[in-house]
Amino acid sequence: MVYPIIDLRSTGLTVPDYVSGLEEIMIRTAADWGINAGRNPINRGVWNKNNKLGSVGIAVRRGISFHGFAFNVNLSLEPFNWIKPCGLQDIGITSMERELARKVSMNRVRQAVTGHIEAVFGINLIATRLSELQERLSSPTSLP
Repeated sequence: MVYPIIDLRSTGLTVPDYVSGLEEIMIRTAADWGINAGRNPINRGVWNKNNKLGSVGIAVRRGISFHGFAFNVNLSLEPFNWIKPCGLQDIGITSMERELARKVSMNRVRQAVTGHIEAVFGINLIATRLSELQERLSSPTSLP
């Protein structure tokens, strides 16, 4: 799960641009491991053939993005057999682990995702304590 918190107004991003950017981050990260991932024009997220590799789910409040994306790296895919993922018929769920037939280093994935977030959105990520973020969001004068 990756939940970038970005002031969309200060970056000039629209919500559709932001969603496309999140997809691009997952596509680039998959490519770093040689996995061919792409968009599906009918359903948002990132796909490898007919299998979903990553999902996007966001909220925006006062121009600030919340939530983000779920990128399937090393996880049990069995629970997805119990549901219709994303409410869709005849699709599967995949992971980097399944596509590569081996576990993937989460530290390397985190580093790749961080670099791709900065490159795709043209920003520098800043580590912030949750308390600092909550204070900023609750103070109407601290937002642009």
